[in-house]
Amino acid sequence: MDDPIKEIASAWFVAVGTIIAAIGSTPLKRLNSELSKDLNIWGNVLQATGNGLEADGQGEISLELIGNEIQSIGNITVLTGLIIDFEDETQKN
Repeated sequence: MDDPIKEIASAWFVAVGTIIAAIGSTPLKRLNSELSKDLNIWGNVLQATGNGLEADGQGEISLELIGNEIQSIGNITVLTGLIIDFEDETQKN
């Protein structure tokens, strides 16, 4: 079931999320580290949601659908790294 409206709206989610995450990743003196982290989190949430909705809006299995799913998984992986608070740095053996 192709849903072009869902695909267009979700592409906007991805675009806005990309801009928000980029602002959060840019070192600016006016942004403290907590605000930067929050912008990164919300940007990646929007990107993951948008990519998931884009995949859902496509009718049949295609490379585009698989690509959107992979991108969504990647954004969720980034979110996991941003949200989990590790006690210490990882040690190498």
